[in-house]
Amino acid sequence: MSQKGEESTDGNVPSIQNGNHCETEPDGDGDHPELLEGENERSRRGQRERQIAQQEEEETDDETEDSGPENDTGPAETAKDRQRQRREERQKARKERQRKRQEERQNARKEKKDREMEKEKQQGETIPDFGEEDMPIEGVEIQEFKITPYVNDSNDRDDLTFPYDYKEVIHKSIMFYEAQRSGMLPSNNRIEWRGDSCLNDRGQNGEDLTGGWFDAGDHIKFGLPMAWSTTVLAWGLIQYKEVYSEIGELETMLDCIKWPADYFIKCHTKENEFYYQVGDPHTDHKRWGPPETLDLPRPSFKVDEQTPGSDVVGETAAALAACAIVFQDKDDSYSKKLLDHSMQLYEFASTFVGKYPSAGYYDVQPSVGNKLAWAAAWLYYATGSKAYLSDAETYYVDYNLKARGYCFGWDNSNPGMQLLMYLLTGEAKYKRDFTKYLDCWLPNNKLPYTPKGLVYRSEWGPLRYAASNSFLAMLAADYGINRDKYIDFAMKQIHYILGDTGRSFVCGFGVNPPQRPHHRASSTYMWADREESRKLFLSPDPNPHILYGAVVGGPDINDYYKDDRQNYVTNEVACDYNAGFQSAVAALKQLQMKQRKRRPCIIL
Repeated sequence: MSQKGEESTDGNVPSIQNGNHCETEPDGDGDHPELLEGENERSRRGQRERQIAQQEEEETDDETEDSGPENDTGPAETAKDRQRQRREERQKARKERQRKRQEERQNARKEKKDREMEKEKQQGETIPDFGEEDMPIEGVEIQEFKITPYVNDSNDRDDLTFPYDYKEVIHKSIMFYEAQRSGMLPSNNRIEWRGDSCLNDRGQNGEDLTGGWFDAGDHIKFGLPMAWSTTVLAWGLIQYKEVYSEIGELETMLDCIKWPADYFIKCHTKENEFYYQVGDPHTDHKRWGPPETLDLPRPSFKVDEQTPGSDVVGETAAALAACAIVFQDKDDSYSKKLLDHSMQLYEFASTFVGKYPSAGYYDVQPSVGNKLAWAAAWLYYATGSKAYLSDAETYYVDYNLKARGYCFGWDNSNPGMQLLMYLLTGEAKYKRDFTKYLDCWLPNNKLPYTPKGLVYRSEWGPLRYAASNSFLAMLAADYGINRDKYIDFAMKQIHYILGDTGRSFVCGFGVNPPQRPHHRASSTYMWADREESRKLFLSPDPNPHILYGAVVGGPDINDYYKDDRQNYVTNEVACDYNAGFQSAVAALKQLQMKQRKRRPCIIL
């Protein structure tokens, strides 16, 4: 496997120099070398900062648990020595379990193949190849979805106010995802300034990889953040389906998550092969222009048995499992197709374990374990199979997933997995670990706040961190976990984004919203050439098109915000920025509707 900072010759890893930045010269008047440094940095999203914070928090947690009298080994064995020893023991045990699990699965596949060959001989029939007919993994029993009504008996709160039009916010957030669509647009396309794009996206053997979402203000299709966004949007739809139905957005929301789900199915080209990226960030980030006239090479990158990617494949398995739950009542056949691909991807991710070759873009921290456990938990939710629950519980121990994570985001699904496991099992340890994480985000705790009340995790997209944790807070409150303080936290954070400071951070919504998001398509015209696009990029005027519903990166630690297209830190938009935000707004709409009688609940 090629490592970050090395050039790849196998066609699987994006080639980079100096670890992160390409040192090529711009090739035309429309190129912007000044964008490359910043957008590459945005793609990493402060990964080094998160890695350091994650390590510090894990060490703090372990040292707290280690506190106690010294044992008989003598004073030389400090708390850190014991922590290191336990970590090595866990790693050794994890590798042994992985070896045994891989051996068992290989034997199971061999036995299955032998049975199919014997059946073929007896019946004189040909067994369809993978892709012609999606077949469930051997040994996994597919059960009905276990979703039953939930009655919230908590007392209503008379002190809550709802000053914003949540219906409008949800409507416009869905429109943002429509503006991010790549490929051939449907006949009911509502974004008049968007057209078909990237119709020649192909795999290394000519596979059709059209579709999906552009990641942010650029035109790369990054599989990991796209999958995480899909999982979180689908979870919000599962939990707050009645909200989407009540406001007339159920069908548009189903279309919204079907778009990336269909793309993921295309990317799953073989049983143990998955395309995780289309487009080269180094060339794409130098070009400012519309996607409809994109004239750059669009290389594709995949993981397989030789170059595994348990993180990106695991997140995709979780996304498809969540979408399968969503579509069960709408289209049972499509739901089963999604579930089959989810199970096959999970089998791939858990058998061939390793981090995908991100080359500095969307690198998962601290390990692939949180994505494997996340996928296993969602498959348990979708199928009821105890095998998936057992896997999730094993990963939880092997990868020390009780540790407090840096965030809930594309790189770390652990806080969401902790909450989901509590809802699935009712075990107190998952609730304890989740609240230990989320309580750190409350006022007067571990994280800083701006003077006007925004919890401030990082200068890179602080609003998305606040929003995604607001979604988790509302979910937890729905099930009686610290109900009042979690609702208060979520409302204050979401209302900050919607305009409590005197300005909105959502394009096309509220008072004084951003008008110059760092977004190529909305800042140019479909017909614009490179010279015209450059003029539009440098213009102080608002973008010619309103990118309705998009949440921008956000203010600095002192609440200062400048609406500047060229500032990729404050004004970039991204699919993951809106995912937790939209689901949190749906939760607030549910609260506003005061329908306490029936909500989806997981009872297995």
